[in-house]
Amino acid sequence: MSNETAQQAARRLFSKQVEQGYAATALYEYTESNGQPIYYRARLDHPKKGKYIRPFHLNGNGYQTGEPNINPKPLYGLHRLADNTDTVFIVEGEKAANALIQCGYIAVTSGSASSAGNADWRPLKGRGVVIWPDNDEPGNKYAQDVIEALEGISESVRLIDISTLSLPPKGDCVDWVQTLISWDGIKAISESDRQQLQPIIDALIQSAGTSQKSHIEWNTPGTIQTRLQPVPVLPDEIIPEPFRVWIKDISHRMQTPPDFAAVTAMVVTGSIIGTACTVRPKQRDDWTIPPNTWGACIGRPSVVLKSPSMKEPMNILGRLQSDEKEILEAALKNYGFDELIQEAKRKQLDKDIQKAATAKQRDTLKIESLREEYNAIETEPVPARRLFKTNETSIQSQTVLQVENPRGLLTFRDELTGLLTRWDKAEHEDERAYFLEGWNGNGSYTDFKIGRGLTEAPHICISLFGGIQPDKLKRYLYQSMNGGNDGMMQRFQLAVYPDEPDTWQLIDDHPNTTEKTRAYDLLKVLADADFTQWGAEQGEYDQFPSMRFSEQGQTVFNDWLTELHTRKLATEDNPLICEHLGKYRSLMPSLALIIHLIDVADGASPAPISEHAAMMAAAWCDYLESHARRIYGMIQSPEREAAATLAEHIKAGKLDNPFTVKHVYDKGWYMLKERVEVEAACHVLEDEYWLICEKPRLSSNKGGRPKLAEYWINPAVMADE
Repeated sequence: MSNETAQQAARRLFSKQVEQGYAATALYEYTESNGQPIYYRARLDHPKKGKYIRPFHLNGNGYQTGEPNINPKPLYGLHRLADNTDTVFIVEGEKAANALIQCGYIAVTSGSASSAGNADWRPLKGRGVVIWPDNDEPGNKYAQDVIEALEGISESVRLIDISTLSLPPKGDCVDWVQTLISWDGIKAISESDRQQLQPIIDALIQSAGTSQKSHIEWNTPGTIQTRLQPVPVLPDEIIPEPFRVWIKDISHRMQTPPDFAAVTAMVVTGSIIGTACTVRPKQRDDWTIPPNTWGACIGRPSVVLKSPSMKEPMNILGRLQSDEKEILEAALKNYGFDELIQEAKRKQLDKDIQKAATAKQRDTLKIESLREEYNAIETEPVPARRLFKTNETSIQSQTVLQVENPRGLLTFRDELTGLLTRWDKAEHEDERAYFLEGWNGNGSYTDFKIGRGLTEAPHICISLFGGIQPDKLKRYLYQSMNGGNDGMMQRFQLAVYPDEPDTWQLIDDHPNTTEKTRAYDLLKVLADADFTQWGAEQGEYDQFPSMRFSEQGQTVFNDWLTELHTRKLATEDNPLICEHLGKYRSLMPSLALIIHLIDVADGASPAPISEHAAMMAAAWCDYLESHARRIYGMIQSPEREAAATLAEHIKAGKLDNPFTVKHVYDKGWYMLKERVEVEAACHVLEDEYWLICEKPRLSSNKGGRPKLAEYWINPAVMADE
């Protein structure tokens, strides 16, 4: 008996049925994934009594009827999955599976209509499957049982809509094939028939868009709108005229919003002026504001090219810094020569002092004369290179740089979120406080450390600038608002988050070097200027030179400040916006001073801050306010933002129906990277009748991973597309 084949065993085991008029029509082999046989199912058909299907397997004594003691049971067609990643058909019964296999597809089955719950579906993990049910109630139940069994296993589960196939009652895919070609359901399908069937079956796969359960009743889906606040296009007229063509050239060549280059240029200019010229916004008050500012360019990475846009104006600072290197080298040579002269004087004076101090008769007049000569020797500090920008943020390094650069300097970070997150940590709270003080532009710093001694900076004037990705900024805002708001973000008054361009075209033009050089020359003038020669005044007790508004400019500022306090701040109900706009009382005069000095550096007559500069500064504040509202608006309704993003992916067909929360956050989509974000978005879409959540039924099975809730998509959502 040990040499008996499966075919021989089938004839022996079911000979009685053959005697009763049954004809053997198929022998189905169930195997391991490597093709090793496990057991068989013999099919016999009777012209009147129908089909007869029984299992048999090989034990130590030979073949015997019945299935081996295996739980869960293997799938029929399992070995075909190993080297093929195509979509897998799931059907009821081996005959139906063979029909699709003969058509050139991968098909499996667990067997009869009641077999799904006992089958091992794990080999379908991560696979896309299409269920083709029989046209009867057991067939529908089998399909639903398979859908539940595949939850959390298959990547996608879709269902053939058999109502479109004109199947007879209890009909299956075998009956459907027989309506298209002449086939007895047993013999091999010819190559020509296979080529005829495949395009039709491929179309069925494409149309099997959902595994939607029939019992769900849907309401009309609502409109999911993003809550990202609108912002205006940057008006050309608020860009200082000497920069206007240069900024537009940068934007055109890079196909990016001009906002990035424009705000970078404004922050850079303010950092160059620094404490060398401040503004006193009132005619008699000594309220003094240095024009250093903080700003940020917000946009998706590699989409709006914010870093290259920022780099163009920042490169001018780099060029000015390189110029200062050459100046330093010349100064060091002169310093070395002067130091030799002073050293020679000191050595000679040492000899004279020693001689006078050791003389037998002490000459008091001589000693006093030597004292005066000693005190008259000047000790010049070692020349330091003037810097305009740095990436360093530590307190000690910043303080040294502030001492050597009393006008202040710009701290640049290409990605600001990392720096802001660093400052949220307890071990860096001193550095955070230092920068908050440096934002004022007129603070000071004194520190004493054992081993390092006294570190003192009479002036701390910090400009801060860099880029931020929207999703990282959103997370930072959530965390900072939940942990307490100390006004850090509100100090980024020149923060812009422009719309992405609607169109893009390839531009390969030469940079406008004439306008680029004009911008450099202008900033060079500002870097070297003595602003007291431009009309700035510095009294005996004044810390810095300062300018005031002209009579007309003062009227513009007074009206603007009155409106800010009596209308905007008094009626604003968003505390974040209120705090942000509250800091505009220093921003507007700072921008007015920057714009005014740009005009003077470009050739305008020195004078008090003009009405034109004041009006442009007020327009800048209006423009920047719209961006502030967009930025803070990101965290006013984060779940709506996430829901709008999820809705876009659903309409684009990027999710299966149904899907789980894990299916979404595994994709790492923007605003949908965390479980809580996806759950919140799904709740919004449930409320708007886009989704219905079906929680898993309690199971008595112990062990294993618990099933996840499924979200079913309203068919009307896809129908609108």
